[in-house]
Amino acid sequence: MKKKIYEFKRSVRKILKIIFLLGLREIYCWLKNIYGMIEHPSLTVSRIKKREDLSQEILVLGLPWFLWLGWGIVLAVSRIFIFGRWQFGWLAKTSFWGVSFLSLFCFLVFLYFFYEGGRRRRWNE
Repeated sequence: MKKKIYEFKRSVRKILKIIFLLGLREIYCWLKNIYGMIEHPSLTVSRIKKREDLSQEILVLGLPWFLWLGWGIVLAVSRIFIFGRWQFGWLAKTSFWGVSFLSLFCFLVFLYFFYEGGRRRRWNE
């Protein structure tokens, strides 16, 4: 019985170690691709398309929505816990609309480069 428990703990540790290492790899690739989208978007998109890495496509295209959702959560938490009422001032409304438009713009730019990268790749084949 003790041997089975020991083997189970060992397998759980191995699984957790693999999950941790895969998570680190995905975070590294995501940060590298975000930096690449800022510096040279067409090269980054072609590299992602060549590797056929769907998770990185989702993470890169999801970045603007992560930022928008994060700012919405910050505003909601600050309203509820700091100010104690669900009322937004002009600064909160302006910042929310600013982040919304910035996120939409970033998403459209990323979408354009992914569309062009996919179109260019099909054209070359």
